[in-house]
Amino acid sequence: MAIRSRQSFAKLFGKRVREIRESRKISLKHFEALENSFSRNALSDIETGKKVPNLYTVYRISIVLKVPIEKLLNGLT
Repeated sequence: MAIRSRQSFAKLFGKRVREIRESRKISLKHFEALENSFSRNALSDIETGKKVPNLYTVYRISIVLKVPIEKLLNGLT
């Protein structure tokens, strides 16, 4: 199994987060309200692959989206 580059991982992870968020009809503004320590800009940077989240941020995203961390990460490596 090949390990993806950091940039490739960031883009795929961000795309997955956006797809799940949109499928749950959660806007960036609503996400920010649900996780008050998270700004819309920070989530937007993650969704566009500009930033790679640390493990704690992945955990917080999974809580807000109500999905297991495995669903966010499965198949990204």
